[in-house]
Amino acid sequence: MYHSQSQPRKLLWLSSAFILISITIFITAASYLVVKPLDFVAPAASPIEASIILTAELLSVDAVSRTLVMNWYPGLPFGCTSNALDFVADIYFNPDLLDASSPSFTSLPPIQPAYQFNATQFCGGTAPIDIPVFQTVTKLLGSNLKGQVSNKFATFQEYPFDIYEAHFLAYAINNNTGANILMNVTYSYGVAVNFEVVPSRAVILGRLDVAPYLQVVLQVRRASAAKAFVVLVGVSNWLVAAAFLVISASAMVYPSPQYYAEMFVLPIGVLFAFTSIRANLPGAPEGFGARIDLYTILPVLVIITLCGFFLLLAILIQRLREMKPAKEGHTEGTQEISVESSKTPIKSSITSTVNDQYCRAAEAHKTASAEARSISMNHFNATASEMSFDDRHTDEGIGYLPW
Repeated sequence: MYHSQSQPRKLLWLSSAFILISITIFITAASYLVVKPLDFVAPAASPIEASIILTAELLSVDAVSRTLVMNWYPGLPFGCTSNALDFVADIYFNPDLLDASSPSFTSLPPIQPAYQFNATQFCGGTAPIDIPVFQTVTKLLGSNLKGQVSNKFATFQEYPFDIYEAHFLAYAINNNTGANILMNVTYSYGVAVNFEVVPSRAVILGRLDVAPYLQVVLQVRRASAAKAFVVLVGVSNWLVAAAFLVISASAMVYPSPQYYAEMFVLPIGVLFAFTSIRANLPGAPEGFGARIDLYTILPVLVIITLCGFFLLLAILIQRLREMKPAKEGHTEGTQEISVESSKTPIKSSITSTVNDQYCRAAEAHKTASAEARSISMNHFNATASEMSFDDRHTDEGIGYLPW
């Protein structure tokens, strides 16, 4: 009675413990795997040293088209309190590093500015828009500016461990005087889904004979959550394949294993499930050919297909073996019935012969018994006659003989 009452309490405690442990583990893992927003400054110099400050916002990353989209917000380092506000700056980005879909892309000179920043309108409130902003679409590269390969993982085949780089070369020129204007990045933010973007290099380069320009290199790689998900899917695939291999080995070791209908439905369901999961992996390339396919999806599909074929063949052979003895027993029974049927006339003739002999013997015995009874009756009559003769002589007074 006490044991039955303690079970619900034990179930409640265990359920609560499992729930709390699971929540704690996964919340901790989520806080670690969550994509961190973009955060960098370029360069480490103070905004006082630049005439124009930029705020960078990361919008998206497309590994298929190899592009990175960002918004840029220009501004003044001290706001509208500076005396030198009467300038118009043309902000340029190197067109060789921009994608053809970028608004300021051009393949032939003259180079088009990405944005024209009018400080007078910005501070006087006469600008067409309250917030100056422009957008760039940058190419994702796998090599440095000199064309030397710097990252062997900059290919879609290495999914989900592919890494790319986005290069920015920006400078500003005074539209009135042609003088160079220093710029820097004071703040950055934004998240690209399933990607982590971190600064690799952010400096201001320039010499006496070369205008200073801002160089920023961002490294783009898959988010930790995306990589963990893909790896867990691959491990799960191999666990399922291992289970099918164990089942196949058990069918070979044990002489008469039991087969169930689920064993043949499961391989078909797993094949469809794996292909569906592969198609829905975050940011995965279409079709097969990535390294994750060669190490997980493709061999697992082959193993499951072969195991399913082996199990079907094994149960077919087992069923045939079970049907063979039954068929042989049925054949033997039919043969025995035929032999008995063929022996029936012989038995009938033998039986009739025996019956005839038995009848003859019975008649002979009957005749002998009648003769014996007749003899017995004759003997009895003779004895009775003698006894009657003796009685008559006694009655007449004839005495007995002297001896």
